[in-house]
Amino acid sequence: MRRPGNGMPGRTEPDRRMHIAPPTAEMTALLHQLALSQGGRYLTRLDEAGWSQQPAMVGMPPSSEGPHGPKLPAGSLLILPWDHADPDALTIWLQRLFGSGSHPDFVAVVTSVGHVHPGWLTRLGDSVGARIAAVEVATGRVVGDADLVPALQSLFDEETAQAIATVNPLEKMQGVVADPRDPRIFAERLRRAAPRVWVGTALLAANVLVFALMQIADGWPLFSRFSYEAVVRFGANTRGLTLGQGEVWRLLACTFVHGDLLHIAMNMWALRVLGDAAERLFGAAAFSAVYFVAGLGGSLASLAFTLRAHDDMPSVGASGAIFGLMGALLGYALSRRGSVPPQLYRSLTRNAAFFIVVNGAIGLSLDFIDNGAHMGGLAFGLVAGLLLSRDLPPSPQPTLLHRAVAGVVCGALLAFGWWFAAR
Repeated sequence: MRRPGNGMPGRTEPDRRMHIAPPTAEMTALLHQLALSQGGRYLTRLDEAGWSQQPAMVGMPPSSEGPHGPKLPAGSLLILPWDHADPDALTIWLQRLFGSGSHPDFVAVVTSVGHVHPGWLTRLGDSVGARIAAVEVATGRVVGDADLVPALQSLFDEETAQAIATVNPLEKMQGVVADPRDPRIFAERLRRAAPRVWVGTALLAANVLVFALMQIADGWPLFSRFSYEAVVRFGANTRGLTLGQGEVWRLLACTFVHGDLLHIAMNMWALRVLGDAAERLFGAAAFSAVYFVAGLGGSLASLAFTLRAHDDMPSVGASGAIFGLMGALLGYALSRRGSVPPQLYRSLTRNAAFFIVVNGAIGLSLDFIDNGAHMGGLAFGLVAGLLLSRDLPPSPQPTLLHRAVAGVVCGALLAFGWWFAAR
């Protein structure tokens, strides 16, 4: 396989005055995903702010077939979005590229402008020493080199497009040059780092399932509070049972138990709002760790402060874990201040301060609110957020050692919380 020489610039553009149409950029992005899904790797730097509108060289490994659609041929593939109406401009650009020392084996031109004649592509390929095919986005047609056409034609297949939709080109880029503090770039990193959020949805579904089971077990008190027996049976946190009887499972179980319909509705609304943002920023695994560490920390703080004089008083609800998510978002902003957009930093810190002050004031004014769980969850979530935060891909990700140290610290804090609550 030939590799591009030093003459292939890191931030080449077909023409700085040329506009790449959105359909061309979308099809170019899909071609990137197809190549990467088949084991391709980037051979050039890309600016992540507009990578789908720039030429990119991808090295394709030898293989008999592709996992999604026909296999792209082995060799170096130049992916070239091109919406210039003058065919001579493409000829000149390719001749300059090859003259600079870059020699791709194949060229895939993606365009939304006009029709490309197969014979002209063949002559152009012969003149520069490469095999060329063109993807006509407007017509859904691929013309040119016979080895490229079947794989490129699969880009118009809905099943193939869905199969490669989760491939994240940003994670594969090397030496990206865009500033992640640019809000547009940060938003694109966030979208592609977490195209779907599912942990928060699973947690919400688990809470709703427990609520439904409690309704059945307690005789459907839909618009009134559950009985004391019901909340205790399903895992309410009490000093007498959690500490006195050693039923430590209640520390976590209580975070899925709610007292009435309004209680779960408010908590699930907050989980949806805060959870989506936190899961995208931290990633699914770290988000799960933050949520459960904060939930356990809130339960321990509840035992140590709110329930300390009442062995039988139950504490239930996901609010400790939810306060923890707010703390984790604040921790993210503080730990990543130099690598997040200033607007996001100000928004996270101001919203966190507002959330803490308002909910703290409400908690102090109402006797039935467990302020210990709220503040404990907030504190544990803040620490977990500081330890588990990450820059978004394709920036270097936390190492296994970093994650292990974070886990040991969080575990030590929970152990200290258990000792303090039981002393």
